Amino acid sequence: MGKPFAKELEKIAATLEWGFGQDCSKIKLDILGNSLDRSMYVVGSGGSLSACYYAALLYQQYGFMAKAITPLELFYSKGTLRNSSVLFISASGKNNDILFGYKTAISCEPKNIYSISMRQDTPLAKLSNENSISSHYEFSLPAGKDGFLATNSLVAFFSILYKSLGGKNQEKINAIELNQSFIDDLNEFMSKVDRDFTFSIIYAGWGQPVAMDLESKIAEAALADVLISDVRNFGHGRHHWFDKRKSNSAIIALTTPDEEKITEKTLSLLPADIPVLKIRSKFNDGMSSIDMLIKSFYFIDALGKKQGIDPGKPGVPDFGSKLYHLKYSNFYKNGKDSANDDMKIAILRKANVPTFDGLDNKEKSYWTDAYKSFKTKISTTNFNSIIFDFDGTLCSAANRYNGIDEEIADLLNEILSKGIYIGIATGRGKSVRENLQKHLLEKYWKQVFIGYYNCGDIGTLDQSNIPNKNKVVSPVLDEIYKKISSYTFPIPISPELKPNQIIIQVKDKLEWSKVRLSIIQFIINLSIPNIQILESSHSIDIVDQTETSKRAILKCFQNNINSNLSNSLCIGDKGRWPGNDYQLLAQEYSLSVDEVSSLRDSCWNLAKSGMKNIDATKYYLSCIKFKNGLFKLDI
Repeated sequence: MGKPFAKELEKIAATLEWGFGQDCSKIKLDILGNSLDRSMYVVGSGGSLSACYYAALLYQQYGFMAKAITPLELFYSKGTLRNSSVLFISASGKNNDILFGYKTAISCEPKNIYSISMRQDTPLAKLSNENSISSHYEFSLPAGKDGFLATNSLVAFFSILYKSLGGKNQEKINAIELNQSFIDDLNEFMSKVDRDFTFSIIYAGWGQPVAMDLESKIAEAALADVLISDVRNFGHGRHHWFDKRKSNSAIIALTTPDEEKITEKTLSLLPADIPVLKIRSKFNDGMSSIDMLIKSFYFIDALGKKQGIDPGKPGVPDFGSKLYHLKYSNFYKNGKDSANDDMKIAILRKANVPTFDGLDNKEKSYWTDAYKSFKTKISTTNFNSIIFDFDGTLCSAANRYNGIDEEIADLLNEILSKGIYIGIATGRGKSVRENLQKHLLEKYWKQVFIGYYNCGDIGTLDQSNIPNKNKVVSPVLDEIYKKISSYTFPIPISPELKPNQIIIQVKDKLEWSKVRLSIIQFIINLSIPNIQILESSHSIDIVDQTETSKRAILKCFQNNINSNLSNSLCIGDKGRWPGNDYQLLAQEYSLSVDEVSSLRDSCWNLAKSGMKNIDATKYYLSCIKFKNGLFKLDI
């Protein structure tokens, strides 16, 4: 099993160039655009765990905590997952551990799940595609499968992670060089050590992922005894090893310019006859980890030759293969318990707590009764209409500029064919009408009511003169628009004035978190009455409540639908204030496909675990049972 390690090293330069050449914009936008308001777990096993430590360091640059852990550690962290994001890193995307960890995460429904692999069409990708809270990124590594130790896949992960999370200063890409002075230092160091030496690795900062990888490779290939410590923790007793065992001990020091002084001072206080290999990098950012990682591979190669072991193919005993392939998921309860688990996940969303067991008995009783009461009500009521939010409910963020997909269109056409009325309550303008006219059959257009600009203007789908371009702009909004346009924010904003609302966005979605609170505070400080601030994922709408409310479409349905019943089912994604659906979903017959309010009688999310946005909408619609021009939800 494996490949000659020397052959693996020959491909490193090409792998690095390939990795830096990959388009990582989607990973960057997804992770930095959607997760920079919470902590991150980075999960991997074996060699990939080193990349997890690297990803955690890169993520922490943005001011939020990240932790590299194994899949089994993730299982024991379940109580914290709902308020976190999770990133899985796996070269093969198929080992038992990574799949176990992924299923653990899905059962806890964190905010976002991401995964990266170096192969196409993996079991990990399949799991990701089954869950709408997850995003998978797969690459096809030209170097192929690694030998026994992670080498080219690790370089690929480091380079892709640097491009995705490494910040703005990436002009140093492709600047890695293996200089002759390091080779000379390595050869001299190896001449001073023997086969029974123990290697102490000291590090700080960007050296941590490399230290973890060195420990992994030395141990996995049975090359030597190895100890690791950061450069200061080394001074808290770890140095004592060299008082008793220095005759067969050596140090590997990982340094960048940031910790060079403390490392040099530490080494100067140790006995001068201890062999030391300094793996240095001239870089001060995440590039230094890549630089030191590649240099460390050459130490592993040299150590393997000293031991007479090829690190790329050290041989695997029968028990080792059995241990690697051990299927242990049955040892841990990590699955669904039918209706009971559906109830628990719905309550967790509503109560906004990490775990169901975190509720006391009184709270459990309160929310269990509320869940059962709401579910009974929503399942036994006859409806003659459905009102949808558009973005995030009928149209995915990825499909924002294309509109609804064919599957959603087919479902809407089926609903309309049964005589059911449909309403759309959206912050958008005529683009929604134009998109729906392309997808919905013209004979049903009079059954479709659209509330444009948060229902400031309402008309049926066949009315191409609505929204009214000539409608007078609200004087209050005009005043706010002029003031906000003249104010200088930390990040440039793009306010757009409509008759019934102001839409505020930024050019780069990654910058939204830097300016969001400033915009809200500015508007609040104006102390203008009857103004409402509504949020979507990366924009803010300012509306005049005397003219505009998504509730207006409910009144429109009550006045225009000829029926003895006027119950409308409302479905949206931002049901928690200040989300732009919170008013719509405050009425009693309402379901969310994402965020819920904290009130017990409305705005529940009853979708399956790991399901949200348009996938949750499709699930709700699959539960519809039609009868005599009405429908019920069998949910």
